[in-house]
Amino acid sequence: MDRFLKRKAPQEPDMIDCEMEPQPTTSCEPSSTSSESAPKVAKVDKAKKRTYNDNYLKLGFISTGDEACPLPLCLICGMKLSNQGMVPSKLKRHLTTNHPSLADKDAEYFVRMKSQHSRQEQMMIKSAKVSEKALEASYLVAEIVAKTKTPHTIAETVIMPACTAIVNKMLGPQAAKEISKVPLSDCTIGRRINDMSVDIEAAVLGKIKTSGHFSLQLDESTDVSGHAQLLANVRFVDGDRIRENFLFCKPLPNKTTGEEIYRVTTEYLEKGGLSWNNCISICTDGAAAMTGCAKGFISRAKQQNPAIRTTHCFLHREALAAKTLPKELSDVLDRAVDIVNFIKARPLKSRLFSILCEEMGAEHQSLLLHTAVRWLSRGKVLGRLYELREELRVFLTEEKSAYAELLADEQWCVKLAYLADIFKHLNELNIKMQGKEENLLSSSDKLRGFRSKLTLWRSFVEQGRLDMFPLCNVHVNSSTLSDLIAQHLKSLDERFNHYFPSECYAQFDWVRDPWSSRALESATDWPLPTQEQLMEIREDRTLKMRFGDMELDRFWISVEKEYPVASSSAVAILLPFSTTYLCDLSFSSLTYIKNKYRERLRTVDQELRVCLSSIPARIGRLCASHQAHVSH
Repeated sequence: MDRFLKRKAPQEPDMIDCEMEPQPTTSCEPSSTSSESAPKVAKVDKAKKRTYNDNYLKLGFISTGDEACPLPLCLICGMKLSNQGMVPSKLKRHLTTNHPSLADKDAEYFVRMKSQHSRQEQMMIKSAKVSEKALEASYLVAEIVAKTKTPHTIAETVIMPACTAIVNKMLGPQAAKEISKVPLSDCTIGRRINDMSVDIEAAVLGKIKTSGHFSLQLDESTDVSGHAQLLANVRFVDGDRIRENFLFCKPLPNKTTGEEIYRVTTEYLEKGGLSWNNCISICTDGAAAMTGCAKGFISRAKQQNPAIRTTHCFLHREALAAKTLPKELSDVLDRAVDIVNFIKARPLKSRLFSILCEEMGAEHQSLLLHTAVRWLSRGKVLGRLYELREELRVFLTEEKSAYAELLADEQWCVKLAYLADIFKHLNELNIKMQGKEENLLSSSDKLRGFRSKLTLWRSFVEQGRLDMFPLCNVHVNSSTLSDLIAQHLKSLDERFNHYFPSECYAQFDWVRDPWSSRALESATDWPLPTQEQLMEIREDRTLKMRFGDMELDRFWISVEKEYPVASSSAVAILLPFSTTYLCDLSFSSLTYIKNKYRERLRTVDQELRVCLSSIPARIGRLCASHQAHVSH
């Protein structure tokens, strides 16, 4: 008991600080609790907030800070005192001690100092806001410069003078003066583009890591300076949709072999924190460096991940299929190219032919040049040649060229008309498969539709009807070539079947429409969990109503939580690229950016990323991380 009393001794009332007034103890609360709460009440009572008085200005002090707890600010030295120091005696002591020479100044002197301080404060705030706006405007202009693929100097030499002239005329000289504060020098625009590129790249890599899986599209080409450039685009799941975006453009310093392409790609993936194990598909143009069985890029990538699905670009395969022509038609194509080259290769003959076309009232005044690399040019060249056949016959007769006899031959012109018609249809198919967000399902559907038309056309040709070939149909003797046309349509269909087997893409019908009659047949080779969840989806009427109102990728992503196996299998089919269109688009931009006037550019990765990325740069975030400066 004595030990217990000694331990409790510190809580007795006589041990409490004498400055704290003990509170009365009630019967339901112990005295120790009351004694602990008493100091808190005393401290709250002593915390008294002082307010500012206008008479304090005579002592050189103004109010600043929160209105509930203002702080006195000395106009002379800028020193801030505490709220407890806002009493006349302390303020006067500060004035006489620190600024004795101003102690006898009248109130008007401090009123003028307050007015000057207010103007300076407003100027500082305004200057800070102008600098922030100028920084953001600089980023916006840099983004425009990158997207228009123009030199960086255009901002300072064209955009700035144009904006200044417009604003000066519309808003006045003062507004024009503000415009000049935006930093738009060559080096500044370059830094802004680099900053935006780094931000976009970080955002893209972060989204890919969140997605977990991605597919690649790669192609290699040579720029205007002779350097090999490797371009890559990526497709991944971003939230509730599948997104595709520019990934990188890296130079190939040595050879353009599969080993070198694999090395550059692997270094970029590892640097970005990505792995080949998460890559589910690669789409290439079918070049030997890409598809080589021993040292090709795809072979090296499959050593890291054997499950990677490879796709030969649909556009390249369609172009290969279209090259198959019977000898009679191939001879006509060769002679047509010779006629075009006979005129286009000689500037004098081109000018004379244009004058003749104008005199004869032709719709066109020039021929088009055929380029083997540009697949669409073949159909356009043949169509233009056929439309100007009469003008060409007159011109070649005057030039005493043997080609004039070909244009005078009715049968030769009928074959030329057929080639122009069939290549026009092939061009339309090629254009349909171009574009963004193309996948294996959409491209294969368009090809199946074209093959169905080939079968229909053959039946019409066998009946002697050429309604689907309008240029060929106007000729009276076109029916004599029905056998030749039917033979070509048959060989063309066989070539399409060789490059695009129907059974390869029929297995994806369950992804196109889970409720179709062919859905169950196409899913028989898939694992049992996928087929089970597909059965459940087919019986879900709510999903069937939603299916018609949503895009295919959004629908399958939306059912991920409820049907994860079927959703992941469907997304794995929708992710792969079907064409290398995005790489071709990137190369077109590369040619525009790195032209003969800018061929000394070493890297164009940053420019292309800002120009082509579907994910915009977070300019607000970039501005917050930089100190704002106006142009000087």
